[in-house]
Amino acid sequence: MKISTIRAAVIVLLLVSMVIPVTASVYYTTSAPEIITKGDTFSISGTGAKDGMVTVWIIGRNSFDTVAVTPDRQGNFSVSIKPTTTEKLSEGQYAIVLQYPGPSGTMEIEPGTDSSGNLTIMNRGKIIEKLGSRQDLQGNVRPVVAVLVEAAKIPGVDDIFFPEYFFVEEPSVQFDNLVTGSKLRLSDKINGEGIVITGTTNMGTENYLRAHIYNKSSNALITSNTLPIVAGSQINHWSYELNAPGLPPGEYYLTVGWEKENKTGTGIATFTVKNSNTSLPPSPPDPGIPGGVPRDDVSTFLFLTISGVLIIILIIFSVGKK
Repeated sequence: MKISTIRAAVIVLLLVSMVIPVTASVYYTTSAPEIITKGDTFSISGTGAKDGMVTVWIIGRNSFDTVAVTPDRQGNFSVSIKPTTTEKLSEGQYAIVLQYPGPSGTMEIEPGTDSSGNLTIMNRGKIIEKLGSRQDLQGNVRPVVAVLVEAAKIPGVDDIFFPEYFFVEEPSVQFDNLVTGSKLRLSDKINGEGIVITGTTNMGTENYLRAHIYNKSSNALITSNTLPIVAGSQINHWSYELNAPGLPPGEYYLTVGWEKENKTGTGIATFTVKNSNTSLPPSPPDPGIPGGVPRDDVSTFLFLTISGVLIIILIIFSVGKK
Protein backbone atom coordinates (compact mmCIF):
# COMPACT_ATOMS: atom_id res chain seq x y z
CA MET A 1 0.00 0.00 0.00
CA LYS A 2 1.30 3.43 -0.89
CA ILE A 3 2.28 5.90 1.86
CA SER A 4 -0.16 8.48 0.48
CA THR A 5 -3.06 6.01 0.80
CA ILE A 6 -2.16 5.28 4.43
CA ARG A 7 -1.97 8.99 5.21
CA ALA A 8 -5.38 9.55 3.62
CA ALA A 9 -6.93 6.77 5.74
CA VAL A 10 -5.43 8.23 8.92
CA ILE A 11 -6.78 11.69 8.09
CA VAL A 12 -10.28 10.25 7.55
CA LEU A 13 -10.17 8.46 10.90
CA LEU A 14 -9.04 11.63 12.65
CA LEU A 15 -11.86 13.61 11.07
CA VAL A 16 -14.41 11.00 12.15
CA SER A 17 -13.07 10.98 15.69
CA MET A 18 -13.40 14.77 15.82
CA VAL A 19 -17.09 14.56 14.94
CA ILE A 20 -18.29 11.50 16.92
CA PRO A 21 -17.34 10.70 20.53
CA VAL A 22 -15.53 7.37 20.06
CA THR A 23 -16.57 5.90 23.43
CA ALA A 24 -19.93 7.66 23.74
CA SER A 25 -22.64 5.51 25.29
CA VAL A 26 -26.02 6.40 26.72
CA TYR A 27 -27.99 4.42 29.33
CA TYR A 28 -31.59 4.86 30.42
CA THR A 29 -33.20 3.54 33.59
CA THR A 30 -36.96 3.44 33.11
CA SER A 31 -39.89 2.04 35.09
CA ALA A 32 -40.30 -0.82 32.62
CA PRO A 33 -38.80 -1.42 29.15
CA GLU A 34 -39.46 1.77 27.12
CA ILE A 35 -42.00 2.97 29.71
CA ILE A 36 -41.82 5.98 32.03
CA THR A 37 -44.51 5.57 34.68
CA LYS A 38 -45.85 8.83 36.03
CA GLY A 39 -44.44 9.39 39.51
CA ASP A 40 -41.38 7.18 38.95
CA THR A 41 -37.78 8.40 38.70
CA PHE A 42 -36.32 8.42 35.19
CA SER A 43 -32.52 8.27 34.99
CA ILE A 44 -30.11 8.98 32.14
CA SER A 45 -26.37 8.36 32.21
CA GLY A 46 -23.64 8.29 29.63
CA THR A 47 -19.96 8.30 28.79
CA GLY A 48 -17.69 9.97 26.27
CA ALA A 49 -18.86 13.54 26.88
CA LYS A 50 -15.42 15.15 26.93
CA ASP A 51 -16.21 18.29 24.93
CA GLY A 52 -18.31 20.13 27.50
CA MET A 53 -21.80 20.16 28.96
CA VAL A 54 -24.52 17.80 27.76
CA THR A 55 -28.13 18.85 27.18
CA VAL A 56 -31.11 16.53 27.68
CA TRP A 57 -34.22 17.43 25.67
CA ILE A 58 -37.58 16.12 26.95
CA ILE A 59 -40.11 16.40 24.15
CA GLY A 60 -43.71 15.19 24.30
CA ARG A 61 -47.33 16.28 24.54
CA ASN A 62 -47.34 19.67 26.29
CA SER A 63 -43.64 19.16 27.11
CA PHE A 64 -40.61 20.89 25.62
CA ASP A 65 -37.88 21.16 28.26
CA THR A 66 -34.11 20.86 28.49
CA VAL A 67 -31.80 19.89 31.34
CA ALA A 68 -28.09 20.78 31.33
CA VAL A 69 -25.64 18.22 32.74
CA THR A 70 -21.95 18.70 33.51
CA PRO A 71 -19.82 15.56 32.90
CA ASP A 72 -16.84 14.67 35.09
CA ARG A 73 -13.23 14.74 33.85
CA GLN A 74 -13.61 11.30 32.28
CA GLY A 75 -16.69 12.37 30.34
CA ASN A 76 -19.17 10.44 32.49
CA PHE A 77 -22.45 12.01 33.50
CA SER A 78 -25.77 11.15 35.11
CA VAL A 79 -29.07 12.98 35.59
CA SER A 80 -32.34 11.91 37.21
CA ILE A 81 -35.76 13.29 36.33
CA LYS A 82 -37.53 13.41 39.70
CA PRO A 83 -40.97 11.93 40.42
CA THR A 84 -42.37 15.43 40.94
CA THR A 85 -41.54 16.06 37.26
CA THR A 86 -42.60 12.72 35.74
CA GLU A 87 -45.97 12.79 37.50
CA LYS A 88 -46.81 15.98 35.58
CA LEU A 89 -46.07 14.45 32.17
CA SER A 90 -49.02 13.70 29.92
CA GLU A 91 -49.66 10.18 28.68
CA GLY A 92 -48.25 9.37 25.27
CA GLN A 93 -44.99 9.04 23.39
CA TYR A 94 -41.97 11.10 24.44
CA ALA A 95 -38.57 11.65 22.94
CA ILE A 96 -35.52 11.96 25.17
CA VAL A 97 -32.79 13.54 23.06
CA LEU A 98 -29.22 13.71 24.32
CA GLN A 99 -27.20 16.56 22.78
CA TYR A 100 -23.41 16.42 22.84
CA PRO A 101 -21.34 19.47 21.88
CA GLY A 102 -18.87 18.80 19.15
CA PRO A 103 -15.17 19.73 19.11
CA SER A 104 -16.12 23.39 19.46
CA GLY A 105 -17.21 22.66 23.03
CA THR A 106 -20.36 24.80 22.71
CA MET A 107 -23.93 24.10 21.68
CA GLU A 108 -25.00 25.77 18.48
CA ILE A 109 -28.57 24.38 18.57
CA GLU A 110 -30.76 25.40 21.50
CA PRO A 111 -34.42 25.92 22.45
CA GLY A 112 -35.93 29.39 22.47
CA THR A 113 -39.08 31.46 22.14
CA ASP A 114 -40.16 34.08 19.65
CA SER A 115 -41.64 37.50 20.36
CA SER A 116 -45.07 35.92 20.87
CA GLY A 117 -43.77 33.44 23.43
CA ASN A 118 -44.06 30.46 21.08
CA LEU A 119 -41.51 27.65 21.22
CA THR A 120 -38.68 27.64 18.69
CA ILE A 121 -35.48 25.80 17.82
CA MET A 122 -32.55 28.16 17.28
CA ASN A 123 -29.07 28.10 15.75
CA ARG A 124 -26.82 30.58 17.60
CA GLY A 125 -29.83 32.73 18.44
CA LYS A 126 -31.39 32.52 14.96
CA ILE A 127 -34.77 30.79 14.66
CA ILE A 128 -34.66 27.78 12.34
CA GLU A 129 -38.01 26.21 13.33
CA LYS A 130 -41.19 27.51 14.96
CA LEU A 131 -43.12 24.92 17.01
CA GLY A 132 -46.03 27.04 18.24
CA SER A 133 -47.24 27.15 21.83
CA ARG A 134 -46.48 24.45 24.37
CA GLN A 135 -50.17 23.51 24.39
CA ASP A 136 -50.03 22.96 20.63
CA LEU A 137 -47.42 20.21 20.86
CA GLN A 138 -48.95 16.94 19.68
CA GLY A 139 -48.33 13.34 20.65
CA ASN A 140 -46.24 12.74 17.52
CA VAL A 141 -42.79 13.86 18.63
CA ARG A 142 -40.82 12.51 15.68
CA PRO A 143 -41.14 15.62 13.46
CA VAL A 144 -39.62 17.77 16.23
CA VAL A 145 -36.78 15.29 16.70
CA ALA A 146 -36.23 15.28 12.93
CA VAL A 147 -35.68 19.05 13.05
CA LEU A 148 -32.95 18.61 15.68
CA VAL A 149 -31.23 15.84 13.75
CA GLU A 150 -31.31 17.85 10.52
CA ALA A 151 -30.01 20.93 12.35
CA ALA A 152 -26.82 19.00 13.10
CA LYS A 153 -26.12 19.04 9.34
CA ILE A 154 -26.17 22.84 9.06
CA PRO A 155 -22.73 24.19 8.06
CA GLY A 156 -20.81 25.34 11.13
CA VAL A 157 -22.88 23.13 13.50
CA ASP A 158 -21.02 20.26 15.15
CA ASP A 159 -23.61 19.24 17.77
CA ILE A 160 -24.46 15.53 17.99
CA PHE A 161 -27.94 14.23 18.87
CA PHE A 162 -28.91 10.82 20.30
CA PRO A 163 -32.74 10.40 20.31
CA GLU A 164 -34.64 7.66 22.16
CA TYR A 165 -38.41 7.17 22.38
CA PHE A 166 -40.47 6.19 25.42
CA PHE A 167 -44.12 6.02 26.44
CA VAL A 168 -45.39 7.83 29.52
CA GLU A 169 -48.15 5.88 31.26
CA GLU A 170 -50.30 6.07 34.34
CA PRO A 171 -49.25 3.49 36.96
CA SER A 172 -51.26 0.29 36.53
CA VAL A 173 -51.55 -3.28 37.80
CA GLN A 174 -52.84 -6.26 35.79
CA PHE A 175 -53.72 -9.83 36.82
CA ASP A 176 -52.71 -13.07 35.10
CA ASN A 177 -55.06 -16.02 34.49
CA LEU A 178 -58.36 -14.14 34.51
CA VAL A 179 -61.43 -16.19 33.67
CA THR A 180 -62.12 -16.07 29.93
CA GLY A 181 -64.55 -13.30 29.10
CA SER A 182 -64.09 -11.63 32.49
CA LYS A 183 -61.96 -8.58 33.24
CA LEU A 184 -61.98 -8.90 37.02
CA ARG A 185 -62.49 -12.56 37.98
CA LEU A 186 -59.75 -15.04 38.81
CA SER A 187 -60.02 -18.82 38.63
CA ASP A 188 -61.47 -20.61 41.67
CA LYS A 189 -59.26 -21.62 44.60
CA ILE A 190 -59.53 -24.73 46.80
CA ASN A 191 -59.90 -24.64 50.57
CA GLY A 192 -56.92 -26.29 52.27
CA GLU A 193 -54.50 -25.43 49.44
CA GLY A 194 -52.05 -22.55 49.09
CA ILE A 195 -53.02 -19.60 46.91
CA VAL A 196 -50.75 -18.07 44.26
CA ILE A 197 -51.88 -15.05 42.24
CA THR A 198 -49.58 -13.33 39.75
CA GLY A 199 -49.70 -10.29 37.50
CA THR A 200 -47.81 -7.51 35.75
CA THR A 201 -47.21 -3.81 36.27
CA ASN A 202 -45.57 -0.89 34.51
CA MET A 203 -44.11 0.44 37.79
CA GLY A 204 -40.37 0.35 38.41
CA THR A 205 -38.56 -2.27 40.44
CA GLU A 206 -37.57 0.29 43.09
CA ASN A 207 -41.23 0.37 44.14
CA TYR A 208 -43.30 -2.01 46.26
CA LEU A 209 -46.94 -3.01 45.85
CA ARG A 210 -49.40 -3.48 48.70
CA ALA A 211 -51.87 -6.38 48.46
CA HIS A 212 -55.10 -6.72 50.47
CA ILE A 213 -57.62 -9.58 50.52
CA TYR A 214 -61.17 -8.71 51.60
CA ASN A 215 -64.29 -10.75 52.24
CA LYS A 216 -66.58 -9.80 49.37
CA SER A 217 -69.85 -9.83 51.32
CA SER A 218 -68.68 -7.95 54.43
CA ASN A 219 -65.69 -5.99 53.01
CA ALA A 220 -63.75 -7.13 56.07
CA LEU A 221 -59.96 -7.15 55.60
CA ILE A 222 -58.70 -10.75 55.80
CA THR A 223 -54.96 -10.34 55.20
CA SER A 224 -52.42 -8.02 53.57
CA ASN A 225 -48.85 -8.17 52.35
CA THR A 226 -46.11 -6.13 50.67
CA LEU A 227 -44.99 -7.36 47.24
CA PRO A 228 -41.71 -6.63 45.42
CA ILE A 229 -41.74 -5.79 41.73
CA VAL A 230 -39.56 -8.08 39.59
CA ALA A 231 -38.03 -6.83 36.34
CA GLY A 232 -39.17 -8.51 33.13
CA SER A 233 -37.95 -8.44 29.54
CA GLN A 234 -41.12 -6.76 28.26
CA ILE A 235 -43.07 -5.83 31.40
CA ASN A 236 -42.44 -6.12 35.14
CA HIS A 237 -44.05 -8.80 37.30
CA TRP A 238 -45.44 -9.35 40.82
CA SER A 239 -46.61 -12.40 42.75
CA TYR A 240 -48.89 -12.88 45.78
CA GLU A 241 -48.65 -16.15 47.76
CA LEU A 242 -50.71 -17.41 50.69
CA ASN A 243 -49.55 -20.68 52.21
CA ALA A 244 -51.83 -23.63 52.94
CA PRO A 245 -54.49 -23.96 54.25
CA GLY A 246 -55.28 -20.85 52.24
CA LEU A 247 -58.71 -19.35 52.93
CA PRO A 248 -62.07 -20.69 54.13
CA PRO A 249 -64.74 -21.25 51.47
CA GLY A 250 -66.33 -18.00 50.34
CA GLU A 251 -66.15 -15.03 47.98
CA TYR A 252 -63.17 -12.68 48.15
CA TYR A 253 -61.53 -9.81 46.29
CA LEU A 254 -57.86 -8.85 46.08
CA THR A 255 -56.51 -5.34 45.57
CA VAL A 256 -52.90 -4.77 44.50
CA GLY A 257 -51.76 -1.16 44.44
CA TRP A 258 -48.88 1.28 44.54
CA GLU A 259 -47.73 2.31 48.00
CA LYS A 260 -47.07 5.84 46.70
CA GLU A 261 -50.61 6.48 45.54
CA ASN A 262 -54.03 5.24 46.62
CA LYS A 263 -56.14 6.71 43.82
CA THR A 264 -54.29 5.34 40.80
CA GLY A 265 -52.22 2.30 40.05
CA THR A 266 -54.47 -0.17 41.90
CA GLY A 267 -55.83 -3.34 40.35
CA ILE A 268 -58.71 -5.41 41.72
CA ALA A 269 -59.92 -8.96 41.04
CA THR A 270 -62.43 -11.33 42.65
CA PHE A 271 -62.18 -15.07 43.28
CA THR A 272 -64.05 -17.92 44.97
CA VAL A 273 -62.66 -20.44 47.45
CA LYS A 274 -64.46 -23.79 47.22
CA ASN A 275 -64.49 -26.91 49.38
CA SER A 276 -62.20 -29.75 48.31
CA ASN A 277 -63.98 -32.77 46.75
CA THR A 278 -61.28 -35.38 47.33
CA SER A 279 -63.46 -38.27 48.72
CA LEU A 280 -64.94 -40.59 46.05
CA PRO A 281 -68.64 -41.56 46.20
CA PRO A 282 -69.44 -45.23 47.08
CA SER A 283 -69.66 -47.53 44.06
CA PRO A 284 -73.19 -48.81 43.28
CA PRO A 285 -73.87 -52.58 43.36
CA ASP A 286 -72.91 -54.39 40.20
CA PRO A 287 -75.99 -55.11 38.07
CA GLY A 288 -76.91 -58.76 37.73
CA ILE A 289 -75.78 -59.71 41.25
CA PRO A 290 -78.92 -60.35 43.32
CA GLY A 291 -79.20 -58.30 46.44
CA GLY A 292 -75.94 -56.60 45.76
CA VAL A 293 -73.84 -59.60 46.88
CA PRO A 294 -70.25 -58.51 47.36
CA ARG A 295 -68.01 -59.32 44.42
CA ASP A 296 -65.53 -61.27 46.61
CA ASP A 297 -68.33 -63.59 47.94
CA VAL A 298 -69.52 -64.37 44.42
CA SER A 299 -65.97 -65.26 43.34
CA THR A 300 -65.59 -67.62 46.30
CA PHE A 301 -68.93 -69.34 45.52
CA LEU A 302 -67.99 -69.90 41.89
CA PHE A 303 -64.58 -71.28 42.87
CA LEU A 304 -66.06 -73.81 45.29
CA THR A 305 -68.74 -74.88 42.81
CA ILE A 306 -66.25 -75.48 39.99
CA SER A 307 -63.88 -77.30 42.34
CA GLY A 308 -66.67 -79.64 43.51
CA VAL A 309 -67.66 -80.48 39.93
CA LEU A 310 -64.05 -81.31 39.03
CA ILE A 311 -63.75 -83.64 42.08
CA ILE A 312 -66.93 -85.51 41.14
CA ILE A 313 -65.68 -85.96 37.55
CA LEU A 314 -62.37 -87.36 38.83
CA ILE A 315 -64.16 -89.83 41.15
CA ILE A 316 -66.42 -91.09 38.36
CA PHE A 317 -63.44 -91.45 36.03
CA SER A 318 -61.51 -93.45 38.62
CA VAL A 319 -64.41 -95.84 39.32
CA GLY A 320 -64.92 -96.44 35.64
CA LYS A 321 -61.32 -97.50 35.14
CA LYS A 322 -61.60 -100.09 37.90
